[in-house]
Amino acid sequence: AVVIGSPSCALRRLSLRDNSIGDQGARALATALQTNVMLEELDLWGNRLTQAGRQAILAAAKCEVFMEAGPLPPQMDPALDVAADVHSRMRAILFDWLSQVHTGTNSPLALDGAPDPQDLLFRTFTHLDVYFAHRPVQRLELQLLAVACSLTAAGMDEGRETEISELADWLAMVTDGDFTSEQVKEKASEIRQELGSQLHRPTAYTFLRRYLRKTGWTEQSFSFANYLIELAAMDAPFLKFRPQAVAAAAAALSRQYVSQGISIRHMTNWKAKLLRSAHVDLESELAPCAAAMARMHSVQHGRGNVFVNRKYEAEAMHQVAKVLPNSAMDVAFFVDYFRGSTAPQGHRA
Repeated sequence: AVVIGSPSCALRRLSLRDNSIGDQGARALATALQTNVMLEELDLWGNRLTQAGRQAILAAAKCEVFMEAGPLPPQMDPALDVAADVHSRMRAILFDWLSQVHTGTNSPLALDGAPDPQDLLFRTFTHLDVYFAHRPVQRLELQLLAVACSLTAAGMDEGRETEISELADWLAMVTDGDFTSEQVKEKASEIRQELGSQLHRPTAYTFLRRYLRKTGWTEQSFSFANYLIELAAMDAPFLKFRPQAVAAAAAALSRQYVSQGISIRHMTNWKAKLLRSAHVDLESELAPCAAAMARMHSVQHGRGNVFVNRKYEAEAMHQVAKVLPNSAMDVAFFVDYFRGSTAPQGHRA
């Protein structure tokens, strides 16, 4: 806390996760964070903070604070329940629609001081999944819940009432008048109260940016990795994986299409750097997630009725959705790949 509160502190990202920090430590952190304007992200999951300690830190921090991490609470298993299968399909449709809403040229979602559009989209996805895990949602509520989560993800801080009202007006409009601006704002307030510190979760996009800084990226590989995590966000079975594993799998797969025009930045020992940064188990997390993501790419490729495919077919996204999937690769392949005994198709790394 002394270091964070020092005027000379130049840290931009700090991880204090799994450090047994209690409320006394939280109060010291809160005091230090009141004067720190350089820190951008602070990881605090896995500590012993009560709600009072969490609120003290959140009230003081000028940076993004991540209080929770790990896989989301279980929802329903589509393989075991017909209702769960319907929920899974409706969720995919809803998330695809949200991607279209957030991507629209007239979208005011990127407010001054708000996160970048992709970060905002993934926050919205995560808020929805946490809410789904907390309580059942009727089909008629889904659209209102989606736009209210968008408003929540954009921030509802005091002093931004005009911006919030304008955004709520626009979000009500995209529902074709089914809901009013007041209903959107009321639902967003309910979400904030219901989810509390669960709102402060890192997403797959949060981790993807971190990992690519460590392993190297190009604009093409960044677009391709984003395409993969956005497809995975719509696919309910990926909820069993931690966002760290989803991001690490996308970062690895984005380097496997050199022969198809996805340029990469060569980085020495990038696999070891990725594994160290992600803190995921290779055999039980990363390899299974990468294999599932490769299969998902094969299944989703060329589906013109999926907006995410059309989004990433655009030149601005380097047309990465047009890249043909590699042949199916199983878990054993990715275990060997990361241990250095095999190389991906289309690229010898």
